[in-house]
Amino acid sequence: MAIMKIKWNKLCMFGSLMAVLYVGCKDDKKEVPEPEEPKPTAAFTYKQVADDDPFTFAFTNQATNFNVVRWEFGDDSSSVETSPEHTFLKTGTFTVMMRAENGQQYWAQRENIIKINPDSLMEMDPHRKGNGTLDIGILTGVNLSEVKWYSGEVATGEPLSTERQINIPVEAGKFENYTLQGKTPKGSVLQITRLLTNLGLVRDATDNGVLSVSRDNDGGPDAGEGSKKLVDGDRNSKFLQFNYAGDLWFQLEFYDPVILGGYTFTSGNDAPERDPLDWRLEASTDGETWDVLDERTGEKFDSRNFTRTFIFENTKAYNLYRMYVTKLNGAGLFQMSEWRVLSLPQD
Repeated sequence: MAIMKIKWNKLCMFGSLMAVLYVGCKDDKKEVPEPEEPKPTAAFTYKQVADDDPFTFAFTNQATNFNVVRWEFGDDSSSVETSPEHTFLKTGTFTVMMRAENGQQYWAQRENIIKINPDSLMEMDPHRKGNGTLDIGILTGVNLSEVKWYSGEVATGEPLSTERQINIPVEAGKFENYTLQGKTPKGSVLQITRLLTNLGLVRDATDNGVLSVSRDNDGGPDAGEGSKKLVDGDRNSKFLQFNYAGDLWFQLEFYDPVILGGYTFTSGNDAPERDPLDWRLEASTDGETWDVLDERTGEKFDSRNFTRTFIFENTKAYNLYRMYVTKLNGAGLFQMSEWRVLSLPQD
């Protein structure tokens, strides 16, 4: 009799367990859905922390209904702080993104663009000396802990100087590039390169003008070798025009009249017979009367992507500068990597 009692108790226990499980399944089907959380919104403001540090910004989170937030600063760095402070270590254009997320993984995102332009933060300040040299100082409101000067367009090798002023020889009629690099106490770097003559600073005015051409690449101005490549600042791109017929011109129009005294041509990457051989530069204030400022014949380029500088006498400000390419080096296709126009220091 005792054995039978134990077996029954076990059966009862099993049956009771089954009943609990069954009831549990029925309860799951009747669960009340979890209340939906308010959806998040994303917004933020930012401001430069100090007048003498254009690289450091404080970001203020204005998002709502969020549990977590993530920031991407566009320079391979991020943060999960609610309202972070961030220092960019170089100049450039940065897309700052903030993503706010609630507990149910609904999210919202906001982006803002921050531009840090070295040309607006630092400038060379040249002064002519009576001995054929230039004293060059620095104009800047940025707190710089380090300064380095280099000869050429790149900051490599040993610097010429680490002082805030440098004296350099510049031969009359010659053009020389110099690079100035500065570093802030937080390690942010800004760098500018300038073209100098014995008279002072040469300014590139190309980006202030609007380009147009008499006839474009077959794919249009935005094509891989369209006319926009002529003034994009990239010596490795080029403008290519098919079926050259001797009637090609390209021009820059300026809203405010500008005095130009030089320009550069950079040859294309291949086929030297496509290079311009003869050309003429004209200028106008009204688009009807044109003055010839410079005319060249039989010009050659020493190599591919080779830049040559041409200077002309001019003391008048014009709105329009038009370059006529009247003859090529032998081909029926025209190519050029870059055309830049220069404003020279005046005596």
